[in-house]
Amino acid sequence: MSAAAIVVAVAVASISAVAAFFWLLFLDYCPPETCSAENAWIAVCVALAVAALVTVMGGAVTIARIARHTVAWPVACGTLVLCASACAIGFAGYVSATGI
Repeated sequence: MSAAAIVVAVAVASISAVAAFFWLLFLDYCPPETCSAENAWIAVCVALAVAALVTVMGGAVTIARIARHTVAWPVACGTLVLCASACAIGFAGYVSATGI
């Protein structure tokens, strides 16, 4: 269960990164009254950095707990939840910054 949760967390972070960069890539029409491309970029980059950091740290702690033969699934599931939350907050920041 721990390995599956970490794999899903990595998949969520990876898919979110690809999707976010496509959103930013195609942000060609951004009316200045309702949209801030700079704020969208900042929201996406910060969210993805936090998601990556959480995933790497959670994966390391999970592997260490597995190696010590202690219960690791709560850490792995928490990592998945935090990673998905960071990605969702980044998407919300993007939506807020672009006015979509």
